[in-house]
Amino acid sequence: MCILKRKCLRFLCLLVFIVSFLTLFGCQADRKEGKEETVTVVDQLGRTVTVSKNIKRIAALHHFGGKVVFALGAQNLLVDQALYHRENQAMAKVNPSFAAKPKLIQGHDLNYEELVALRPDIAIAYTSFDPSDLEQLEDAGIKVIAIRGETLEESFAGVRLVAKALGREQRGEEYIADCRKLYDLVAERTKVIPPENRLKVMFAGPKNIYSAATGQMLQNTLLETAGGRNVASSLSGFWASVSPEQIAAWNPDVILLGSSLDSYGAEALFGNPQFKTVSAVKSRRVHVFPSNIGWWDYPAPHCILGLVWTAKMLYPERFRDLDMVKVADEFYRKYLGYSFTAMGGRL
Repeated sequence: MCILKRKCLRFLCLLVFIVSFLTLFGCQADRKEGKEETVTVVDQLGRTVTVSKNIKRIAALHHFGGKVVFALGAQNLLVDQALYHRENQAMAKVNPSFAAKPKLIQGHDLNYEELVALRPDIAIAYTSFDPSDLEQLEDAGIKVIAIRGETLEESFAGVRLVAKALGREQRGEEYIADCRKLYDLVAERTKVIPPENRLKVMFAGPKNIYSAATGQMLQNTLLETAGGRNVASSLSGFWASVSPEQIAAWNPDVILLGSSLDSYGAEALFGNPQFKTVSAVKSRRVHVFPSNIGWWDYPAPHCILGLVWTAKMLYPERFRDLDMVKVADEFYRKYLGYSFTAMGGRL
């Protein structure tokens, strides 16, 4: 009986070995045939995109996508710098690895040849990306995921979309939760301000003072949540053109200047006779939106810092306990890898 048992045991061991070998061989064969695991997402253009579960190379073709990749802790997978303008310059000063990566976008021009040569598994674009350009990239074998963030909820949806594609859902939810904490902090303190006591605010666009953020834009959410009244909330579209007479008629208590290009400043308004009757100019409550190293008023969950800054600027007495630089330092450290001040940030 013992001999029989030993023979049975040897047979079972051999059988297990054969099954294991065949399974392993089959898995390897599947990989060789390209039968890798995938994940499918529906991007914010409504397109169904299937990508590998083992993404190793990412290109971000808009600052929103770049910030999301950093926030998810996946910046080591980026083939390009993926942060733009002053934020790009600030990161390059503190991170040599980042500085060594190529810039795919110069001004508004994308270098398609270099992008294709870098062989990213996916590219993250904004929904305003030209459809023909998107098609060109996909013809070159690059999967493109389009995201959008004209409202906070849209931006959170964009974070979840990228997090799912990268298999980093938990980190994405943590990022969103931290944004919501700051949002709730502001909303709780400003919701008690009666409508008639809310400051009238004009958010001027990056090109000139004669453009205003409408009720359809992210800036409207920032102003209203911070306890202000957007004087241009009834307008539609993006950066509506307005006349000096309209601005005078609105008579805003505060004017915020968009942070994008810094093509003009508060001093230009103070010396302009067309605005001499405007309350914001008379009281010198004209402010350039922060920050000096990165936009806090553009689509991306990082705009939550702009919300906190706006609320504190409009109603300083309600936010005396809040240190804006400290809030920014903690947020940047956690979701960009360096503190705001370490990157050269100032308010």
